[in-house]
Amino acid sequence: MLRCRSDGRFMIAHFTDLHIGYPNNEADKRTIQELTACLKTLDADLLIFTGDQIWCYGENDPYQGFQQVIDCINQCEIPVVITYGNHDSEHGKILREELRSMEQGLKNRVFGEQQLVTKERLSEIFYIYEATGQRIVKQLVVFDSGDYVSEKMAQQLIDKQTDNCYAYLYPEQVRWFEECQLPLETTIFLHIPLIEYQQAKNFIRTGQCLEPICSSEINSGLFSVLVEQEQAVNVFCGHDHDNDFTAEWLGVGLHYGRISGYNVYGQFARGYRQVVLSEDEPLTTRIMSYEQTREIKS
Repeated sequence: MLRCRSDGRFMIAHFTDLHIGYPNNEADKRTIQELTACLKTLDADLLIFTGDQIWCYGENDPYQGFQQVIDCINQCEIPVVITYGNHDSEHGKILREELRSMEQGLKNRVFGEQQLVTKERLSEIFYIYEATGQRIVKQLVVFDSGDYVSEKMAQQLIDKQTDNCYAYLYPEQVRWFEECQLPLETTIFLHIPLIEYQQAKNFIRTGQCLEPICSSEINSGLFSVLVEQEQAVNVFCGHDHDNDFTAEWLGVGLHYGRISGYNVYGQFARGYRQVVLSEDEPLTTRIMSYEQTREIKS
């Protein structure tokens, strides 16, 4: 059971885009070192990893790479939730089902009270209770946003390589969310940004947009459901390493995390996004670099 602290807060550390390859290069070693040090001192009630934990390119061994991620996470006692991005299972080198099987090695993996598995994607809803555990006060939704559309579909959508035509949420995932959600403030995590981030970049509140929004070309319809919610809704994604903004469009918060791994492009200092839920106050969030985390604890 996920519970708020006695002061009514629930703190989430959102990591994304580790991009661990195996055998490790120097950038991978730095990612593992920095993440391990961060997790040992982190003040959080839940860790959420939103995809591209590993590379599947070339000679990289995804099984060994993902096992390193698991071993790293297991060095802390904080509950953890994990989902996947476009690079975790590409080129058929490992299946999402196999990745989820390996997750059994995570000693603190928590699972949603509502779950859906469709076409190899697991989506989950987690309820956050007040400190005594008697009443649900918030809900978290973690969607597996997939990897790529089919080659045939990609050719009809846009004139570019198939591995740049990103997947969309399936209708089954959107219907499941509509059916299972509670009338509570909702915080959503996934890897690939919704197409509505294209509009949100015109309403940035904090952070920067330094690269194009690499969403799917297909609108899943989830955003129209979110707009109709009476309670606050915020969405957090990864995927675009040079975007870390927070924004609001049509009353829905659309936000990026912060790139967490070194073995990939990106101008920002590596780290994570802190998301703080409160029983009585609006959600707050800020970027925390690995260096800032060390300074707080020193």
